[in-house]
Amino acid sequence: MDPTSVSISFSEGSASEIQGTSGIKIAHNIILTNGILLKSKLHKNNNLLEFIKNIKPNELLNITNDDLRVRIMSPIKNLQSNNNINEKIGEIIYTWRCPLLADTIDTLFNSWKFSEKYNSIDKILLSCFLIISIDIPQDIQKINVNYINSCLNNLLSTCLMIDQPNKGDNILIESTPFGNPVFIDSISCGIASNILGIQQCLVLTDATAVPGCEGGPVYVIKNKKNFFFGIVIAPMSWCRGEWVEYTLVACLTICLSTILNYKKKDIIQKKFIDNKDIQLSEILDKNVVLIRCGAEWGSGILLDKKTGTILTCSHVVSQAPEQRIKVVLHDDKTIIKKNIWAKLIYRTPNGLPYDIAVLNIDSSVIDPTLRSLTIANDNAKKGETVIAAGFPFFSSTLPTITRGNISSVSINMIQTTCCVQSGASGGPIVRPSTGELLGIIVCNVITSTTLYPKLNMAIPASIIKGPIDEYINTGCVKALESLTSQEISTEKAWNFHLPSKI
Repeated sequence: MDPTSVSISFSEGSASEIQGTSGIKIAHNIILTNGILLKSKLHKNNNLLEFIKNIKPNELLNITNDDLRVRIMSPIKNLQSNNNINEKIGEIIYTWRCPLLADTIDTLFNSWKFSEKYNSIDKILLSCFLIISIDIPQDIQKINVNYINSCLNNLLSTCLMIDQPNKGDNILIESTPFGNPVFIDSISCGIASNILGIQQCLVLTDATAVPGCEGGPVYVIKNKKNFFFGIVIAPMSWCRGEWVEYTLVACLTICLSTILNYKKKDIIQKKFIDNKDIQLSEILDKNVVLIRCGAEWGSGILLDKKTGTILTCSHVVSQAPEQRIKVVLHDDKTIIKKNIWAKLIYRTPNGLPYDIAVLNIDSSVIDPTLRSLTIANDNAKKGETVIAAGFPFFSSTLPTITRGNISSVSINMIQTTCCVQSGASGGPIVRPSTGELLGIIVCNVITSTTLYPKLNMAIPASIIKGPIDEYINTGCVKALESLTSQEISTEKAWNFHLPSKI
C-alpha cells in the first residue's frame, strides 16, 4: 500500500492534555513514526526511561510496557461523510535507533536545541523510530519481528521508486500540526535546502512544520508526481539561541537500508532530473563562498572569476584589518578545497545604508569549475519567485538554499520571504529562471524576543552593478565609493526600527 499520513496521540484526561504527533501508515495494521512521541511518557515511567537510555543503535527491539496505548486518527477521503476522521486504537510495540542519524545529530547539530527543554534523552528520541500496531483481532498472532521486517522491506521498495532528493527539489510534507485532528492531513511545500549527514541521511527543507508534525510523511515532487522518501524528525529548532525555521527530514532509504542490513551497492533507485532549481543549486554551490573574519562568518558571492572579485556584507568583515579575511572555496567534488586569504578592497562605513564590502583573492588559485554570478540587467519584480543562498548554520557543508518571493521592492531595498538565518549575510538573491543576481542578503527582522527568518531585506543588485562593473573593468577602487550613500531617501528606506544584522 502507499504510505499515508495519520495522527497519533496519548489521550490522558481532557482534550487539552492530548500529546500527539504525526505518523505514516505503512500497512493496513502498522504505523511508523518518530521516537519523539515517547517524550511525554518518560518523566513518569522510569522503566521506559531506562529502556530508552540503553537502546543500542540498529537493533529492532520489542517494547513491553503497559502504558503505550495510543489513538490513531486518519482522514476519510469521502467528502459526503459527516464524520471525516477514522479513529483506531493501537500500541507501540517496536523501536530502533538509526546509527547514521544518531552520529549526524551528534556532529552537525551538537549546538542545536530541538525543543525548549531539549536534553540528552530528546537527542536519543530524534534518531529513533517507533512501530505501532493497530488493534485488529485477527492480526494479533502474525505481528512479530519477521512481519515487521516484511513491512519495512515493502516501505523501502516504495522509497526506491525515486532517487534521493537533490538540493533544490520540490518537497511536500503531510502531517497533523500540533497533533490536533482539526489539522489532520495538512500539507506544506518548500524545497530541499540542503542534504546533510552521514550517507546524506538528512534533508533540510524550508517547508514549514510545527510541533506535532514529527513522524509525518515527506515527498519529493518529480514530473508533477509525489514520491515518498522521508519522515519529519524535527519541525522546529534553535541554533545559537536563534529560532531556525527549517524542518529536518530523515531519508528513509538510508535509515531502512541500515536496519534491514542492506549494502549501499544493493540499493538501486530510479533517476529523475526535471527541476531547474536543481541546476541552479549546482551553480550556487560553485559560486557562493564562505567568508571568515575573526570569530564571525558570513557568505560571499564570486562576481568575477578572472579578477577574483568577491562581494559580501560590510558587517561580515567589520573586524578587518585587525583580523584577516579568509575565503573558503569548494571544488567540483563538493568538498572544501582551499582556505584563501582575501584582501579587503572596499567596505561601506558602519551605520550607513548599503552594507557592502568588496574583496579580492588570487584568481590563479580559483578552481576552474567555480562560476561567476551575473548581475541582472533588470530589477526584481514584486511577487516573483527567488532563491536565496548562504551559510546560515554550517561552515563545513555546501551552501543552504531557500525559495521565497519578493514581497516588496523599491529602488533602495528588496524584501523577500526566503528563510534567511544568521550567517547568510552577503549571500545572493537570484532569479531561478536565469540564475542572475537580483540582490545581496543583508538582514532580517527581530523583535525583543523573536527573529523572523522569512522577513528579510537585501540590497538590489542594480545599486551595485555600475560601480562593480567599473571596478572589475578598470581596477579603479574609487568607483566603489559611490556604494556609500548618504542620500536622505536611501537612509530613510533602510531606517526601519527592527533590524538584526545576520
